[in-house]
Amino acid sequence: MIRTALIATALMVAGEAHAADSQNDAASAGPETVPCLPTRNIQQAQAGIDGKWYVRMSGGKWWRNRMECAALRPPRGLVHTSPIGSQCKGDILQVVDFSMAGMQFGGCAFDDWERVDRPAPTRPPKKPK
Repeated sequence: MIRTALIATALMVAGEAHAADSQNDAASAGPETVPCLPTRNIQQAQAGIDGKWYVRMSGGKWWRNRMECAALRPPRGLVHTSPIGSQCKGDILQVVDFSMAGMQFGGCAFDDWERVDRPAPTRPPKKPK
């Protein structure tokens, strides 16, 4: 009887320690990331002033691509083609400004997609007078 109680106590302590480790790992893992997003579920896309590409998926969740793309800024956009119907890490894109008759500003490559609460602004804040 005492042996059973000791084993049960040891298992409970080990389980609590494992749960605490799992919570610490999840907290240190950072934001949710994925390598691809299905193009058909993208409802809105825009460049942020931070040079990142933001998309809103059906269901309202926002995702930011972690690529480094110096030419990308509002009002420019990205031209992307994919035979698999997804926007994935490593895909090559053209940066285009359609307000300037489709002028091209070079290319970039997608990185991982990162879940965000909202997109970056498309304009810097107004300076107080």
